[in-house]
Amino acid sequence: MVNVLARYNRITGSSGLLEAVSELKNILENAGLPARVHVVENNSRKGFIETPAGWDPVSAEVMIKIGGKIVGRLDLAEHPTLLSAHSPGGEGCGRLTVCEKECSGEAVLTSLNPYDAYKVIDARLILHYDKNRFHEAVPYTGLFLQEQEVKHGKVVMNIPYRLATELMSRLLVKPDLEIEVCWKAEVRYHSKGLPILVSCGDEPSALVVSHVCHPKPGAHDNASGSAANYLAAFARNIIGDTSLRSLCHVWVPEYTGSVFLEEILGGLPEYVINLDMVGSKQSATGSVLSVVNPPLFMPSEASAALYISAKSVLDTVESFEGVAQPSVRYDVTPYSAGSDHDVFIAWGVDSGMLNEWPSRFYHTDMDSPDTISPSQVANIATITLLSAIILGDKGLKDKATAVYRAHLKSWYQTKSLVYGRELTLPEYRKIEKPAFKLASPISTRFIYKKLGREAFYKVRSLKGAYTYLTVYAPLSEVYGISDHLSKFISEEFIEWSREEIEVVSKIWEGLKTYLR
Repeated sequence: MVNVLARYNRITGSSGLLEAVSELKNILENAGLPARVHVVENNSRKGFIETPAGWDPVSAEVMIKIGGKIVGRLDLAEHPTLLSAHSPGGEGCGRLTVCEKECSGEAVLTSLNPYDAYKVIDARLILHYDKNRFHEAVPYTGLFLQEQEVKHGKVVMNIPYRLATELMSRLLVKPDLEIEVCWKAEVRYHSKGLPILVSCGDEPSALVVSHVCHPKPGAHDNASGSAANYLAAFARNIIGDTSLRSLCHVWVPEYTGSVFLEEILGGLPEYVINLDMVGSKQSATGSVLSVVNPPLFMPSEASAALYISAKSVLDTVESFEGVAQPSVRYDVTPYSAGSDHDVFIAWGVDSGMLNEWPSRFYHTDMDSPDTISPSQVANIATITLLSAIILGDKGLKDKATAVYRAHLKSWYQTKSLVYGRELTLPEYRKIEKPAFKLASPISTRFIYKKLGREAFYKVRSLKGAYTYLTVYAPLSEVYGISDHLSKFISEEFIEWSREEIEVVSKIWEGLKTYLR
């Protein structure tokens, strides 16, 4: 299944995503599973989340020359992440200029956020590089433009960090060196919509969600989670266990699909399991599998079921005395935003996530299927089904939750000792009547548009700020949690300076006015 999905360029808003979802739908139906596709309109909005224009990359190429000698040449066929998602098309040649903050030129090399660069840099070509991606790979970036933001002829492309540093080094040694860049990109904009694939059992109470988007190959992120979701659905159908009838499986474009699920499903599930980047060959990706908690002030029955199930499935290596030990690296981790579990947590739904991080080839054209372990994908599917069984049995659920709660307390005590910090776990509580309901998590695009570039870059640069400002703080307001910034800092083991805390507080005060 990973190989099937990796054949498609599954960028949000693209025809490739529609085609991949269509094939997955056919596979589900051929396996005897119900499947239906819902389509969300382009250029729409739900809460703080916007859906982009429809966009298909047709062809693209960039060639870089110094003194007539080609020093870099990339094309879309070999590097599907060459074009920043939703970049307009265009062509030309020009002299390369390096840009750190604000500048202009014919062709500009920059590490600025691509959307920001697209907005503020006066250039026909923006070449983006990212030191935080695998240095030999072409990074994946996205503009995710709405129709009214499209500026035809202004192209945004990505190049490997290794190539970018070579170009910058040459210019550092010889500032007057002329580096010529020629480019051509053809794209098509459309309004085919964004697909959401749903395969539900009877009266679903637990939801398994995977985002199926991202450019080709996108194996770890997130053909892997989508494949594990399919395997869980396939196995559930074969097993025929009545306790699994309440499971519902969905595949969405990340965020832009999940925010519409309440309307599509006709209500909210009791539990959500989010599968995002799983089942890798950890020696290839450098990953650790994490059971990601919701904020500590929320119930965590879903995370408890996932952790107990993970121990049951993954502890298969015997110690010298025959005690079961982990066969892969896995652990629990505090809440972290950045995937579809955020949407359900923002709605107050008990949600847990299985996620591997870090990932060596994350968001690059080298995120290929050969980094994925079929047996580990199958393990994730097994963990998912076992978790659903636990959540459907009150006795098992209560025992798992109690054991997990004790483990979590011990985990925090150990981390606190290591970090020299103190944390007292709060008692879980359910808020029967929250002050109001969030329509969605807050997006960084919303922060950029409403609070400006400076706030946007602060959110991106401060570790933990994104999680706090987009989900944790808004949800705390809903639940009536006081002093939530200090609780977050303690819960996440954040180390911000006094000045950084003031910056985050100021940004939050600006965002609060938009909550209701």
